[in-house]
Amino acid sequence: MRWMLRVVLLLVGGACTACPPKAGRTFATGAATYCAPGQCCASSDCPAGQCCREDKLCHPCCRTNLDCHAGQCCGADGECGLCGCTGSQDCTAGQCCNNGQCGACACTGNADCHAGACCNGAGQCTTCGCRSNADCTAGQCCGADGTCGTCPCRGNGDCTAGQCCGASGQCGLCGCTGAGDCRAGQCCLSDGTCGPCGCTGSADCTAGQCCGGDGRCGACPCTSNGDCTAGSCCKPDGRCGECGCTGNGDCTAGKCCGNDERCGVCPCRGNGDCSAGSCCAPDGRCGVCPCQGNGDCNAGECCRSDGTCGECPCSGSLDCRAGECCGPDGHCGVCPCQSSGDCMAGSVCCR
Repeated sequence: MRWMLRVVLLLVGGACTACPPKAGRTFATGAATYCAPGQCCASSDCPAGQCCREDKLCHPCCRTNLDCHAGQCCGADGECGLCGCTGSQDCTAGQCCNNGQCGACACTGNADCHAGACCNGAGQCTTCGCRSNADCTAGQCCGADGTCGTCPCRGNGDCTAGQCCGASGQCGLCGCTGAGDCRAGQCCLSDGTCGPCGCTGSADCTAGQCCGGDGRCGACPCTSNGDCTAGSCCKPDGRCGECGCTGNGDCTAGKCCGNDERCGVCPCRGNGDCSAGSCCAPDGRCGVCPCQGNGDCNAGECCRSDGTCGECPCSGSLDCRAGECCGPDGHCGVCPCQSSGDCMAGSVCCR
């Protein structure tokens, strides 16, 4: 209890501002205060065995290395962490002291590294580099970056069937020099690859297709609704699409023509146009009926000024849950406090 009183005195006296942000609904009086979990400004504010951390809360702290897990030491800040070393004799077997911390020992030669690894200039074991193909496994070659990898090809004979050796020394798809190198229906393009043949006229296209401005065969543009399927109309861009409506007569039974010239749900003119339990809103759509009184709402709800059901306003703190108070706005929220004596044990009064 003494440590909590010290926290209260420090907070009130302005020694530190450890109060957290307000949580939940608070009152709009400007000067309202609220209760918050008891906090600390220094480790002296905490119970025995706890220390004050950066979050202004008390946490268990260590006094000696015996309070820490095996391999850890108690630091000056009361926290357990890696033990500092003055020499490799302070480290476990296989570790060395580097800049006051135990870690991997630096290598002085390849013999200090695992099989397949080499010691670099920084004293670290890394993948061994190659100087020639002899340093690589069978089927691999030494690249310009000093690492072993796939051997470059020197001719098409080094590649699998259907592939050719490119200028980069890698096997890939063979380039074409004419239409004879491509499959039926494909042509040799300017980049040496096979692709769709370009058209110069609709005669170059299959039946039902037309040659477009991009030199490719595709759907023929429409010039009238007769070129489109039933129910579709010819648009200005030469494509068939949904026909626009000019009146309800253009729509199927039960639908109406909207301002976007599309057939859709007919707007309501009154509640009779809506299903049971729904009402017609000013925008012509059926929706939830507004409430006229509390009787139109579910149990525990009240009819608000906007015609919707919601939380009932409180007239006193007896209308609120335990630990809450009724504010000037008629809503239950955090109870204001005048001093820490108004708060539960372990909490302080913050402003």
